[in-house]
Amino acid sequence: MTETDAPRGIRAPAATDLRRLVARPHRVAAAAIAGLSGVLLSTAFPPLDLGPIAWVALAPFLLLPPPRRTATQAVRGFTLGAAHFLTCLFWLTTVTWTGWLLLALTCGLFPMFWAVLCLPLFRAMHGRPPFPGTGRTHPPNGAVRTGAVLLSAAVWCALEWLRSTLFTGFPWNLLGGSQWHSPLLLATTTVTGVYGLSFVLIAANTAVAAGLRRWTLGFLRGGLRGIPWESLAATATCAAALWAGLTAPRLGAPRGALRIAAVQGCLPQARQWTPEQLAQALKVYDRLSRTAARLPDRPDLIVWPETAVPAPLRWEESYANMFRKLLADCSTWFLIGTIDYRFPTGTKPEAEAEPNVFNSAFLFDPRGQLRDSYDKTHPVPFGEYTPFEKYLPWLERWIGMGRSLTAGVEYTVLRLPKNVRAGVNICYEDVFPRISREFVRRGANLLVTLTNDAWYAESAGSAQHLSHAVLRAAENRRPLLRSGNNSDTCLILPDGRITALLRDPVTGDRFLRGVQTIEVPVWQDPPLTFYARHGDWFARLCTLTAGLWGLALAVHGLRRRALLRTRVLGAEAPRAMPEDVPADRRKDH
Repeated sequence: MTETDAPRGIRAPAATDLRRLVARPHRVAAAAIAGLSGVLLSTAFPPLDLGPIAWVALAPFLLLPPPRRTATQAVRGFTLGAAHFLTCLFWLTTVTWTGWLLLALTCGLFPMFWAVLCLPLFRAMHGRPPFPGTGRTHPPNGAVRTGAVLLSAAVWCALEWLRSTLFTGFPWNLLGGSQWHSPLLLATTTVTGVYGLSFVLIAANTAVAAGLRRWTLGFLRGGLRGIPWESLAATATCAAALWAGLTAPRLGAPRGALRIAAVQGCLPQARQWTPEQLAQALKVYDRLSRTAARLPDRPDLIVWPETAVPAPLRWEESYANMFRKLLADCSTWFLIGTIDYRFPTGTKPEAEAEPNVFNSAFLFDPRGQLRDSYDKTHPVPFGEYTPFEKYLPWLERWIGMGRSLTAGVEYTVLRLPKNVRAGVNICYEDVFPRISREFVRRGANLLVTLTNDAWYAESAGSAQHLSHAVLRAAENRRPLLRSGNNSDTCLILPDGRITALLRDPVTGDRFLRGVQTIEVPVWQDPPLTFYARHGDWFARLCTLTAGLWGLALAVHGLRRRALLRTRVLGAEAPRAMPEDVPADRRKDH
């Protein structure tokens, strides 16, 4: 029965309808596989922390047959990115569900752009023409496969660098950071930064997917076509990365040690503190600091984490009195994190004026004098300040932050005892490689992180934050002391190994109240790493390469559109009349 013979009111399915009906389960399955790759990628980071999975997590996505339509690939890529960041950043729900959702979906756009920009490369890897309707259909040669592996890795690194810099940046959990437990691989960061590790991992994922596909198609056939060139390219990339790490500068034996007592108060957090919370914080940090000062091995320096006491030291009388007595009794150096209020002119003007609010680190000598300070230069958007609050006051009221913090402008290196020069990262400043680099370039031979991860309770947020401190120590070949309010107070050695982690000796719990005395090795005037000297040169090179690739895609698209338009217009143009056609037949013609 034909469509015209069908009963009235019933339409026979057209061929296109049948194709859509058959294709729908395939699209759902492809989206599920893309989401699976995103979840596998999250398992490489804490809390599961299965770093080796990062080498193959994207293989299921890359094994999917590339679609003909770019929009379909965009949906797959966004599914990949959303699944990864929704699971990887789930710890953020301890603070805000809305912020978690918006941030995760925004970050999910970057894998989507990667999937779209690399679609012609994936088609070539699958033996399909890069652009439907043009090109060869037989499997690509080794040079094409190798180029696709390396170019897809460059595009990924370029997008990671853009995520780290655009709109103040969010370089949280870059792919290379999943290898934070491997000092051998971390040595690569002394040359390329964390982006070099991301490049190696993407190249490995692409090569694994290409190798698996060719194996299922019998890639062990004889001849040059049987050689897995893309796998060899990925292996060569890994070898180059390891060689780069072996060229990292050697520090030699330290010439001394600085004994530091890091105090971890493990206090709950609240936006608006109460007098009871203030009294508890003063009592806890006073008791723990006095305990540290009475240790047999007297510390050279006592360190408190970021905003250890929920009040400004120089404005809250009870806090100032307690700390003044503590300094007099302990007679040692103190480095503490505190909120500070300052008027722009340095003096208090009329009563209705409001001071600027800073998140600061104060260094006090044994005589109780404030020797130096550092103001946080990179406040957390929507956590410590509201972007565009001057022009969008409704946004500040909706978020309910209260006062916004003022960003510092100087990368002040603090001079500690025993000729130690410290660069202090406050809170998530150690997520940004450039900040630690600036301290090291200004002479810091010790990096310090003062943080307050108690906002995230006992979630994976603290462990993920710790992994970034490991990267900063490895990139710059400097020891890094980490002082946390509720967890992960430790020392990170210049090669990225974690030592002296404060934890319960019986249960191994990291979330506890206590003091950790740490012997911090001191190197006088250690050499700068290649990365410390030249910064994100590798990421910029990848961005340039990706930009040229994107430009080539745009030019190709414009040329195809112009060619298609020419063909359509040529088909619609009237045919010329032969001269020998009689006049009476011209009309019919």
